[in-house]
Amino acid sequence: MARWVFAQQNDEPLKGPQGVPETIVRILRDRGIIDFSDIEDFLDPFPQRTYDPFLLNDMAPAAEEILRTADAGERICIYGDYDADGVTSVSLLLCVFRKLTDRVCYFIPSRFKEGYGLTRRAVKAIADEGAALIVTVDCGSSAIDEVDYARSLGLRMIVTDHHNPCPEAIPACLFINPKRYDTTYPFPHLSGCGVAFKLAQAIQRLLEEKNDHRFTKTDLNKLLDLVAISTVADVVPLLDENRTLVKYGLEIINRRERPGLEALLNALDFSRKSVEAEHIAYLLAPNINAMGRMQSADIGAEVLCSGGKSRSELDRLARCMTESNKSRKAEQEKTGKLCREIIEQGGSGEWFPVIFAPDAHEGVAGIVAGHLKETLYRPVFIVTSGENGRIKGTGRSIPGLDLHEMITEVSDLFERFGGHAGACGFTMKRENLEPLRAAMQKAVLERLRNDPNLLEEEILITKTLDASEKTLDFAQMLRRLEPYGEKNPKPLFCSGDSRIESLHFMGRESEHVRFTLRGEDRTPLSCILFRRAGDYGDLLRRDALVDVAGELTVNEFRDNQQVQLVVKDMKRGNRQ
Repeated sequence: MARWVFAQQNDEPLKGPQGVPETIVRILRDRGIIDFSDIEDFLDPFPQRTYDPFLLNDMAPAAEEILRTADAGERICIYGDYDADGVTSVSLLLCVFRKLTDRVCYFIPSRFKEGYGLTRRAVKAIADEGAALIVTVDCGSSAIDEVDYARSLGLRMIVTDHHNPCPEAIPACLFINPKRYDTTYPFPHLSGCGVAFKLAQAIQRLLEEKNDHRFTKTDLNKLLDLVAISTVADVVPLLDENRTLVKYGLEIINRRERPGLEALLNALDFSRKSVEAEHIAYLLAPNINAMGRMQSADIGAEVLCSGGKSRSELDRLARCMTESNKSRKAEQEKTGKLCREIIEQGGSGEWFPVIFAPDAHEGVAGIVAGHLKETLYRPVFIVTSGENGRIKGTGRSIPGLDLHEMITEVSDLFERFGGHAGACGFTMKRENLEPLRAAMQKAVLERLRNDPNLLEEEILITKTLDASEKTLDFAQMLRRLEPYGEKNPKPLFCSGDSRIESLHFMGRESEHVRFTLRGEDRTPLSCILFRRAGDYGDLLRRDALVDVAGELTVNEFRDNQQVQLVVKDMKRGNRQ
């Protein structure tokens, strides 16, 4: 059971724009959105918050270099990453560059051969194929030596990325990254595909100035579906410019105009009226990611870009993606079981488990690490075997413990590393495993001295629902906060002390339960708990006094709508 933390309450009524309930004003205030104009912009179904792409360092010369290379008939190679952000980024620039030239190719490294990021082996292969210009997407910020090597081969380089650059140096080439230390861009949290979109936007502007219609604003806007997928999949903050990009991107997705995306939705038997952000997170993104985890991410790029393929071919490739995701799930279950057994044996580290599982499937290690950090509520590394006596690790962390910061403190242990606060990856010599494990325990303990509650899971509750908020109208009003995601999570509410009036267990092992609460205000509240009914023992019985925390949603079934609380946690009531 998590520790419940209530959002700071203020006895004075909060004022917001006309027609906006005080509770929603309070939610937005807690997310740093305070001014009336910012609140109105956030709730606007047609937000306009975007920034000039030329505010990004090196954007103008990069866009000009791409146009110059295309017009000269020289070969351009897009170099990406094998996750959903990288694949959508490659697909986006492929769609753009193919409007400019037929001399374009792409390279997505194999997780199992080249590994993450720009590598010398890949650069040499691209040079041998006759490319003149490499444009990276979603990678390259730490590739100082690799960029120098590419230039030594006569290649021109443009790095576009959104990961934290090395503090000591940046690549010696045109370098577009909103997280540059000398950035002039007002919003640092774009996804990799978001940065690629800004590059496409700059190219379109330059073409428009020349009255060149090869790539138009209409073409540009059609790419927002890819940006929406990447922004949700890569768990970047769904605020500010990202909110605008995702809102319009979801509109594009729901027009079903991208043949490859339509093929994937059909392969997934998607039958809902519209695709929402949560469907990207739990349906589309895992199937795109699965290709890079299990096989080759190229198939995902081919499906999303379509590239003149027939509908039957796209359907075949989309089915390949869904089958790969099924294989991923099976391998994930096997790897998860293995890692839990290793933890039980001891020696992985109490404060920061560094799990050495040489036989674990590298492709699913990141997902398993993510699940373990949730159940253990600790940062977790899973380390697998690599090539030439090297080992490869992937990590996931909890709020308040910045992985990138912690591994940067011991950067001399790694041959390659990269990532951000919540996730990272690295390659190192086997002999450095124990020093890494010791260093990570020390790093967590040092941070615990400053904040002893770091390893205690918290859930933030907006407020206790009153009778006026246990309504369909209020639940529908909350939808104006969508799309939900990182830094804009679904708000949590609690029921206050309430009696369970009726309950119905569901599932093969009674793991789900639907029940009705009635509190002191006598207003009934329908609740549903998925998968974890067994965690709450005798709390789940008729007439039990409980306090339930969850997400207030609208349940739609056969054209009927009902307000319901999707349970995240519950505890015994306080009233005697």
